[in-house]
Amino acid sequence: MDHQARVRQMLRGLTAAEFVKLPIEERNAVYERYLVTENMVWIEEGDDDDFFNPELAKGVLLRQEYVVGDDEAGKQIAKEAREMYYSQNTFTVRSHWLGEFIWDTLADGKPLRIEDLVRKIMVRVDVVNAWAEDDEDLVTDGEDELASELYSLPPVERRRRERERKKLPRMPRTAHELRRLLAFEQAEWVGIEIHGSGALDGSDAGTQKKIKDISSVVKQLITKFPSQLTILRIEKRQRQSIAHDLRPYWDTPSPETRERVRSSTASFTEVMQTRIEEWTRETAGEGETGLVA
Repeated sequence: MDHQARVRQMLRGLTAAEFVKLPIEERNAVYERYLVTENMVWIEEGDDDDFFNPELAKGVLLRQEYVVGDDEAGKQIAKEAREMYYSQNTFTVRSHWLGEFIWDTLADGKPLRIEDLVRKIMVRVDVVNAWAEDDEDLVTDGEDELASELYSLPPVERRRRERERKKLPRMPRTAHELRRLLAFEQAEWVGIEIHGSGALDGSDAGTQKKIKDISSVVKQLITKFPSQLTILRIEKRQRQSIAHDLRPYWDTPSPETRERVRSSTASFTEVMQTRIEEWTRETAGEGETGLVA
């Protein structure tokens, strides 16, 4: 069965022009059947056909104008399907792929930003990122956009812009990636999970470095999403995932907490509160956006 036949089957045997005349409740019932799942939707590199989400693989055709049609009816179906897909699912994406996820490329070949459509998203941060060779690099805020823009410039102007870019403040790559979450204005839940070996409470050296790298941007996210944000440390144990809540580490330490830290009688959570306060103060002093020089 070809793509057009599959689409017509999903549209209850109707053409696109006939389908858009149905009441919105009936159209939404079709979109929900093929585009919404109770499971997490895993976003992986190159998985435009939802191979990792087989229950949604068929419905991906409804989000493609060149399949449902590029006339007004087809564009309406693709738009409604896109809105249903992004607003009603919960997405899981690795931090280094978040920059790709925010662009939907299935419409008419012109990428569309989808941050305002997404309601629930979880970003996975790996203590050691095997998928990004330059994970330890410091990057300029907006570096991806700047780099793509440079390709279209004449050589002399390109070199001048490169020199200017090198003078800009920089931040750890993972922090740069997580800052994209600030654009998810309509989010009802934003989750961050830190994965990797080490202590579940994050006291190991690798996780401490990762927490330090993202401490400032997480503080910004808490300010923007005070009740919607969660941040967990995840560890795999005998095929099970064990979680530890790191969110209290970003609470402001009380005077009593500071005194216990000074007297070495504080809990690890209290120690982390004072550390994160210090780390975020350092980055705030190096740039208003939390950049690292």
